[in-house]
Amino acid sequence: MSIIVHHSPQTRSTRLLWLLEELGADYRVNYVTIRRMDGSGGPDGNNPHPLKQVPAIEVGDQLLIESALIFPFLTDRFRIANLAPTPTHPRRAEYFSWLGLYSGVVEGVLGSGSPETWSPVQNEAYAGLERRWSAAIKDGGYILGDFSALDILFGSLLQWYRAAMPAGEPYDNYLERISQRPALARALQKDSPPA
Repeated sequence: MSIIVHHSPQTRSTRLLWLLEELGADYRVNYVTIRRMDGSGGPDGNNPHPLKQVPAIEVGDQLLIESALIFPFLTDRFRIANLAPTPTHPRRAEYFSWLGLYSGVVEGVLGSGSPETWSPVQNEAYAGLERRWSAAIKDGGYILGDFSALDILFGSLLQWYRAAMPAGEPYDNYLERISQRPALARALQKDSPPA
């Protein structure tokens, strides 16, 4: 299976590199430019993403975008890595529920500004997610018990947006645990194009 990752350094696509390293996948990185929040950069004609953003992956002749969809696609393709419940596993629905919370709550709320500007509904949704997340990772745990693709997805938020995420414990210990993963170190080495 041929995998091409369309990637821009220090973006949400970095976590996709991390996932692919955890999966032991053979992939190629196509470094692209994107428009950055500060106005720098711009669309790249070599980026097949319809909005010229990242992440985007090509698997054979298929193009996939959006982390919450790419993650289950890849974990199903690389089941041997055991990074997600299989389709018949009793925790499969929980896995997809977390993916939905990520795309429906976390991305939506964090993308709408700072906590001071959130609506009461956004604050309530985020507080509920935070309670669920902290209960899952307390006492040295991971979201589904064992390390999974969800820990890459949610944990990357703590790595990149720490100031906007819940403070203190159990998040600090969780961040330290996931940051020690060898696959993350390998992904970070590939984050920027070779000099």
